Amino acid sequence: MSKIIIRTPNHLGDSLMAQPAVAAFASGRPNDDISILIPEWARPIYRNIPDALLLLVESRYLHGMKAISYQSDLLKREGFETGVLLTPSFSSALIFYLAGVKNRFGYNTDGRALLLNQRREHKDVSRFHRSERYRHLLEEVAGGELKPDRPEISVINPALGSAVELLGDNRIVPEEAFVAIAARAVAPSRRWGSENYAVLARRILTELGLKTVLLGSAAERRAGGEIAGEEADIVNICGQTDIETAAAVLSMAKLFIGNDSGLAHLAAAVDIPLVVLSGADKPAETSPVSDKKTVIIRDNLDCISCIKNVCHKKGEAFMRCMKDITIDEVFSAARLCLEQ
Repeated sequence: MSKIIIRTPNHLGDSLMAQPAVAAFASGRPNDDISILIPEWARPIYRNIPDALLLLVESRYLHGMKAISYQSDLLKREGFETGVLLTPSFSSALIFYLAGVKNRFGYNTDGRALLLNQRREHKDVSRFHRSERYRHLLEEVAGGELKPDRPEISVINPALGSAVELLGDNRIVPEEAFVAIAARAVAPSRRWGSENYAVLARRILTELGLKTVLLGSAAERRAGGEIAGEEADIVNICGQTDIETAAAVLSMAKLFIGNDSGLAHLAAAVDIPLVVLSGADKPAETSPVSDKKTVIIRDNLDCISCIKNVCHKKGEAFMRCMKDITIDEVFSAARLCLEQ
């Protein structure tokens, strides 16, 4: 029996992309002692993996010197023989090194080569989707092929009850059809604009007869308010859900519309159709894993998928990847998804 620790990514989308490979790895090693080190908020993503112990890390211990001290002490007490770093950071590799993890697997990124004694070149897998990169690394540890499913999150009480209550407070009753929209991207380069979403939501209401629910963090609540305006059937619940409640709300929606974000990955994990507006992101690497996905992208632009948080173009070229996506195009894609 071997003691193995897997460190999952810190962000919602990456955690969901890593989940299938982690689950496949754990299910194929019933005789090993497997622990998964995850951010506390990611528990709903990994809780259904059998025969694996979840080590939850509070948000205050995820970054900085506190994280290095706390996590390395935590792992040192357990005496792990093998560690797998699905995170790309230097600090996560340093934590495994200080904790005395004997065999430390990870990609050779962020200047951490000396901290990994089982390293793999990132350039060898850079052309693959990120979910595949996680699988490739875990296959190297497993010594064989893994066959992961798609990302999936179970919707259970009390989150389901909280979602029903929250929607009910906003005059959306159980079984009533609605569309979910991610109100605003965190990175300015990925924002389609509140004005566009406002017009889109009203067209969905008037032409398709469907209400819209706006999801996002507390920081996006103002943008949600701009989109909803005075329309009672465009519901702004940004900042009012945790991950489990958001997943429950999404599971009841007929469709998700938004950019490549954590919420888009969450929508894919509850298996609803998606219309994803892509610009600065790179769909080949990070697009939600779903067979019910429509990606709208201006891949004729030479700067497309630049992976920059702020557009550096000037004049007419500024934010063309987003500005060239029309309301008619997104509405047509949404209607087609709903019809199918």
